[in-house]
Amino acid sequence: MNDSHFITVLLGVIFGLWGLLLGVGGYFFKRINDRLDVLMAQREGCIMAFADRDGNSRDHREFFRRTDDHENRLTRLEALQERKG
Repeated sequence: MNDSHFITVLLGVIFGLWGLLLGVGGYFFKRINDRLDVLMAQREGCIMAFADRDGNSRDHREFFRRTDDHENRLTRLEALQERKG
């Protein structure tokens, strides 16, 4: 085997390995990029949901209405307990 044939084979192997490495790297880069796109879409959805002031205000009013009702019931129960005790 002469030197030029050896160099040709060696360069072919090196370029083949580079091609394989770039192909695998490109595949993983595409998967990461696709997942980042999904995360960015979810982020935008969250921002839009939190930006809904009317909906958030309505939800907070309902939450505080329920907790105030529980607080009033507990206060009445404590007052009854004190009268009995």
